[in-house]
Amino acid sequence: MEWENVKKITSEFFEKMLVELDSLEVIQEDENIFYVKIKTTESSLVIGYSGKNLEDIRTILKGILSKINGKNVVLHLEVNDYLSKKEDKLFDFISKKIEIVKTGREVILPFFNSYERKKIHGYVSELKDDTIFTKSIGEWEERRMHICKKSKNITIDMDGIDI
Repeated sequence: MEWENVKKITSEFFEKMLVELDSLEVIQEDENIFYVKIKTTESSLVIGYSGKNLEDIRTILKGILSKINGKNVVLHLEVNDYLSKKEDKLFDFISKKIEIVKTGREVILPFFNSYERKKIHGYVSELKDDTIFTKSIGEWEERRMHICKKSKNITIDMDGIDI
C-alpha cells in the first residue's frame, strides 16, 4: 500500500466522521507501517477522554486499511501532537521517580497498560544507568511496574540448583 492511498482513505474517513482536518501528513515508515499526523480544531472529539477515542479511531482506521491492503497494516495516529506530549509527561514523571529510587527506595508505579510499560522499560534502559532497573510484577490488569536500585551484593548459588 502506498502512502498516497493511506492519505486518501484517512481523509475520506475523517470527512465521513464530519471532522474537519487542518492538515494531514502520512509518512511511510516501512512497507506496511504508516505514521499519520493530523491537525484539527476538533481534537477533543477525536482524542476523547484519556485518548480513548483516538485509540478506537486508530483501530477502526487500521482495520479499514488492512482490509483494503489485503495485508496487516501498522498505523500510528497522532492528533495535534497529543501522543508525543503525553509521552513527554510520562518520561518526566518517571525521571522524578528515578531520583527517589537513587536514594535507596523502590518505587511501585501506578497501573500502566502494556504499551506504556514497554515505553518505561525502554526509557530507563536508554538512560544507561547501571544503578537502576525496572521489572513488572503481576498479571493482566494487576501488573505493575517497579523501579529498583541495583544491589551491590552478589548472590552465589551454593547448592547448584541453577547450574
